[in-house]
Amino acid sequence: MRREGSCRRPSFTLVSSLRSSIPIHLLNSTALQMLFDTHTNLMWYPDHLSDEFVEFAWEAKRAKMKLSPDVYFAGSGTQQANAFDSRPELLLPATAEADKVIVFGIKAPFCGINADQELIAKFVKEHSDRFIGWCSVDPNDADCVQQLEYYVNGLGLRGLKCSPIYQNWNPQDPKHLPLFKKAESLGIPVNIHQGTSFVRTGPLKYANPILLEDIAVACPDLRIVIAHMGHPWEAECVVLIRKHPNLYTNISALHYRPLRHYQAFMTAIEYGVEHKLIFGSDFPSATPAQVIAGQHKVNDVVRGTHFPRVSEEVIHNIIYENWKQFLPEYA
Repeated sequence: MRREGSCRRPSFTLVSSLRSSIPIHLLNSTALQMLFDTHTNLMWYPDHLSDEFVEFAWEAKRAKMKLSPDVYFAGSGTQQANAFDSRPELLLPATAEADKVIVFGIKAPFCGINADQELIAKFVKEHSDRFIGWCSVDPNDADCVQQLEYYVNGLGLRGLKCSPIYQNWNPQDPKHLPLFKKAESLGIPVNIHQGTSFVRTGPLKYANPILLEDIAVACPDLRIVIAHMGHPWEAECVVLIRKHPNLYTNISALHYRPLRHYQAFMTAIEYGVEHKLIFGSDFPSATPAQVIAGQHKVNDVVRGTHFPRVSEEVIHNIIYENWKQFLPEYA
């Protein structure tokens, strides 16, 4: 096991070096090289995260660090700061080589997270050259629709972040449909963490990506990205996004588990939806540079075998291209 003191801060110049290694036929325009990180967080302990949350977050991060060097480690002397702290002074340099960055903080007091939506709006106004703010509302709140309208029309936030496992709500319960119909009418996209988590209280019974289908059917024009390919239900995520034109998934938090990473990508390729996989870092889980490095290692687990490989073109498109279908307003 790596000792905590031996962990190094990531090299943010890695993005540039990896760009230069892309085959020349994939770089036929400068637009192809636009790096858009569609998944970062802005929240920290103790202002927004509970003691129990950071305890379990730190244990989860330590497990990832055993499997991959491409995990963000803040290098702080305190366990709480190394767990899931993403302060402005950390987020800005970590994403310095990204051209555009979506940032949010989930409102999930059920599991010990209560990010400040006004703070996120203020941050993106101060860094509007690169950052795009999304809001979070708790679907259990009676006034969640009104909150969403305020955050979008009042604060200028441009998307919605939510999660059944973090917020304890059933995505098949029709009482939650008005929130997503409002997002659809506002024309904003939604990021849903629909998969497992390390939080002790989070209900796994609400976490399978298949449970999102009722929302997708009821809101056909709503753009939804499922975070982390719905791990460990990547196959369910793949068959769901194949059926629904406006459903996508991001590849953040996958590369730490090499076998699952490879299997998830090959499943997407076999079902013909590799073009619906988009880039995100989930900082402070990893930096964009670390996630890019991880994508280029996806085939390492099958080296020396006759198993099929994920092509460089597929990897390149995930990093630099596929976001344009989901977020054409920024292309």
